[in-house]
Amino acid sequence: MKFVEVDPHEVPNFRENHRGRVSYPILKTFLESNMVLAKMDRTGVQQSFQSLYSALTAYIRSHNLPVKIFSRGGEIYLARLDLDADGNKIEDWDKPKVTEQAQPITSIEVERRFEEEKGQTTK
Repeated sequence: MKFVEVDPHEVPNFRENHRGRVSYPILKTFLESNMVLAKMDRTGVQQSFQSLYSALTAYIRSHNLPVKIFSRGGEIYLARLDLDADGNKIEDWDKPKVTEQAQPITSIEVERRFEEEKGQTTK
């Protein structure tokens, strides 16, 4: 086996660097808009709903962006996780929120729950 050097300009559709032909511009525009929640107008987008949704979801996850994506009624919505409802910055948006400490389960608690739930088909 051997390698033959090729000039990048001779290769069709070769790109030195790209950030995501569809996902990057959409998400960059949304983040720069400073909107807390927005519905995406897909007019002019060639990708199908599912393909676009999957591409955006993967880009958000792989780049750890402060954006939540969801769909309702065939529309794509984007929500900022680093802004509150008034548009103020949330500094620790990516840190888990701990509200209370988990309590250890004792043998007494196990026995109590068993007595409540025995004989039930669902909890």
